[in-house]
Amino acid sequence: MPAEAGKRTVDNEQLIMELIKTMYVLAKKLGIRPNAISQWVSDGGVDVKSITLDTLNRICAALDCQPGELLKYVKDTNQ
Repeated sequence: MPAEAGKRTVDNEQLIMELIKTMYVLAKKLGIRPNAISQWVSDGGVDVKSITLDTLNRICAALDCQPGELLKYVKDTNQ
């Protein structure tokens, strides 16, 4: 399913799955609910309404990556 315009999307599920073998392990390491991780990687994360900077910082620290490796912005062509 393509990302909706004007929304951030999780761009690299493969990176997450290679570095942390399961979403459960990542969630436990970050102290967040496993279903939150699942929501971010399912369908490119189009249903994610928000993510705090603290959570994004913890994800990047756990995966040793930059936010741009996980997120991308899709321009809203209807504006």
